[in-house]
Amino acid sequence: MYLLTIDIISKTPLSVNCSVMIMTDLKAPPVCETIFEVSNEIGNKIGGIYTVIASKAREMQRLIGAGNYFPIGLYNAFKARNDFEEIKPPRDFEEIFGKIRTEGITAHYGKWLGAGGVEIILVDPSHLLDFPIVTGGTERKIDKIKGLLWDWYNIDSLWMAEVFDPMVAFGWASGVLISQLLELPRFRDKNNVAHFHEWISGPGLLYLKQKKVPIATIFMTHATQLGRNLAMSGEDINKIIDEHLQKGETIAPETAYQFRVEGTHQLEVISAQEADLLLTVSKAVAREATCILGRQPDFVIPNGIDFESIAKKEELVVTHRRARLQMAQFIEAYFHPYYSINPEKLLIIHTSGRYEFKNKGIDVFIDALKMANERLKEKKTKSREILAFIWVPAPVSRIKEDVLNAIELSQSLRNVLQSPLLRIEEWLSHMTRDYEAYLQKSLNTFFNPSELEQIEKITHQISEKRKAKSNPPICPFHINEKDTIYSRLRESGLTNKQEDKVKVIFYPIYLSKNDKLLALNYYDAVAACDMGVYPSAYEPFGLTPLEALSLGVPAVTTDLTGFGMLMNHSSNLLGIHVLHRHERSKEEVISELAEVILSHAQLPAEELETGRKAAREISELYDWKNLIKEYQKACSEALKRAHNRLD
Repeated sequence: MYLLTIDIISKTPLSVNCSVMIMTDLKAPPVCETIFEVSNEIGNKIGGIYTVIASKAREMQRLIGAGNYFPIGLYNAFKARNDFEEIKPPRDFEEIFGKIRTEGITAHYGKWLGAGGVEIILVDPSHLLDFPIVTGGTERKIDKIKGLLWDWYNIDSLWMAEVFDPMVAFGWASGVLISQLLELPRFRDKNNVAHFHEWISGPGLLYLKQKKVPIATIFMTHATQLGRNLAMSGEDINKIIDEHLQKGETIAPETAYQFRVEGTHQLEVISAQEADLLLTVSKAVAREATCILGRQPDFVIPNGIDFESIAKKEELVVTHRRARLQMAQFIEAYFHPYYSINPEKLLIIHTSGRYEFKNKGIDVFIDALKMANERLKEKKTKSREILAFIWVPAPVSRIKEDVLNAIELSQSLRNVLQSPLLRIEEWLSHMTRDYEAYLQKSLNTFFNPSELEQIEKITHQISEKRKAKSNPPICPFHINEKDTIYSRLRESGLTNKQEDKVKVIFYPIYLSKNDKLLALNYYDAVAACDMGVYPSAYEPFGLTPLEALSLGVPAVTTDLTGFGMLMNHSSNLLGIHVLHRHERSKEEVISELAEVILSHAQLPAEELETGRKAAREISELYDWKNLIKEYQKACSEALKRAHNRLD
């Protein structure tokens, strides 16, 4: 057996910067016939894993065949309303669902709307948390489960936070469900694989292992719990990993107790070591897993993009213009009560992700914006002004009344103008050669008296609300004054003063077409921008820059991220910039990022368009249609090892 490393960009063998590691053998590998894929984010949007699995689900179904791919997720009644269409399960499944219900596990069968209608099973393990083992007793079923995990593998959950229990219950319930399904005739004597994501599903893997269920197991880590906590604490996680790998050591297990993640860490370590095959998404996580989990991953398969769910290459310009128009209307309404701003003359950039201030590089992003603002004011060079969105969800109460009023007035004005604009369009379509006479026609002739009266009333209301002595809010929502991002923006002087060359809008809710302000979903909002900036210090893969590229939006990532490591040797490619953070001071990183933003602001329109095309071309290397074959190879290797283990 030998190891082959393949580079996605050049498609030639390399010794470093690998994106896919493929185990090969002279014998024909077994063919996978059924896959059960387990994650609490299937049909339950929480973070990036939801997007990863949803985007590849249809390709997995095509790969393995309809009726042979079974994603299993956590049932969340609130989220299921918009992302799950419950349908009648197959008759044999219905019998199994009834059987496990007696054990405190409820299963729902239906279509995952966020994954193109792929059929999934959502597990509700709440009865494992609420019901005692014996009627009238005090010990809950979840306590018995945690006791078994201690007896089997010494997993210490005694002092774990309350959130630990429902996650363990979900993983365990998934294992019970799979073991029962495998008793059905359709799965007997088949090459079955169970693919578990993250520590949360780990109890299911360990249940199957302890019960000696005949199935190949894959454990996939997208990041480690201990690694994430070390990075969030301010430790240089990459330096720690380098030092331990050089010594051939793993991080001491006691370290997890310092962050009170001992239970999750131990579950992760044991699951990784007990699985037939360990899989991860990047070279960065492979190093982290080797150091923290004590096992080198067998396969590294990067995340991909489902190009069926986004605009075709030839449609990107139209998508950008449509989304940009919607965004421009919001920007005009947002700033107009204070001063005029022309969205057509702005460089619009954004950052996004979960609220991890340092891990996601939000601190670096804000500091770079501050530097860019100061440089533009000092040099007074010819450049676009910059508007930066920060799309990072945080607790908020409601929309600020002034903002909502401004948006509503702007919408009212647009509504009144619709009919006159249609008349003007119709009139221009019949324009004769005597166009000068046509253009001299007064605009008033296109408006009826009622429309003119409404316009005068609305513009008067807008003028009355103009606040010359104040600035547009940096956040359109009521938010805690001590919020880290909100505080940092104010401390950095990024307060949307009229003389500022860099304006900011911290938009701390999940983007949706149904919100009352921006009214764009995430992909459309990204497509409306000129650049996505993701200067992460800790990012096991980094799907956000890849998503931006797929939408034709140039992106900034870093050499500390999994995706950045893939791109690093190709960082001169138009459309992607890899920010160098490894072994550099924070000040150097901030200065480089500020320069990247300023350079982009000075690009002519033609070069911005060229960058958009280049961005899309890079992303197409990560089409799931190409990457999905590597999952087939991983499943075959897992089956081969399982056959050897079970013989």
